[in-house]
Amino acid sequence: MMDYHIHSNYSDGKASVLQIAKRAKELGLREIAIVDHSVELSFGLDERKAKKRAEEIEIAKETYEIKIYSGIECGINSFGEIYLPEFDFDLVIVSVHDFALNYFDRIIKCIEKNEVHVVGHLLSENFGYSRDLEKEMLLLDKIEAFDVALELNSRHRCPPEDFLAMCSERDLRISIGSDAHGLERVGNVGWSLEKAKKYFWRAKILRV
Repeated sequence: MMDYHIHSNYSDGKASVLQIAKRAKELGLREIAIVDHSVELSFGLDERKAKKRAEEIEIAKETYEIKIYSGIECGINSFGEIYLPEFDFDLVIVSVHDFALNYFDRIIKCIEKNEVHVVGHLLSENFGYSRDLEKEMLLLDKIEAFDVALELNSRHRCPPEDFLAMCSERDLRISIGSDAHGLERVGNVGWSLEKAKKYFWRAKILRV
C-alpha cells in the first residue's frame, strides 16, 4: 500500500519526517511521499528547507527501510502558475487552494505550462467552484493527454462520485493520497482505494 500525499512539519504538518516514516512502517505501507506546501504560502517549502528535508528523508529511509519520496504540493494561482523551488523533486502535486472563479481554466493552464505529476484534491467542496460539464470534460482531456495523475484524496473525499463515473472509461493514471497533516491520518487511504476499485479497475496507479 502507498500514500503519496503527506505533509510534514516542513510546512503545516504536525509530525517530523522520522515520525511519519515510523508510523508508515508500523502500518505496513510500502511507499510514501512527503509533499509539503510550496512557497506561495508563508510557511511553505523553499530551496533551503527542501534540501534539509531531503537529508532527513535519507536518514528515515535507512532507519525504517521504507521508500520515501521527496515531493511538493504547489498551489495554482489565478493565472495557472505555480511557484516551484529549484530542487529536483520526485513528485509535484498541483492544487487549487482558494476561491477564485476560474477554477477549471487555471488547472488546465497549469497542466499545459508546467511539468507536473498529479492534480490534487480536484473538486473538493472546501474550495470554491461552479460545476461546468464542458470544462470538466476538457480538463479530463488534458489530464489524459499530458499523462498527469488524478488524485483520489481520502481527506477531502474527492473527486465526487459523478465526476469519477465520467473518468471510468478513460485511460487515466491515478494517485492515492491521505492528505495527512498529522500522524493519525498517515496511511488513511481507504476511501481512495475503494474508489479506485470501483471506477478505475483498468487504470494505472501512479508509481513514482
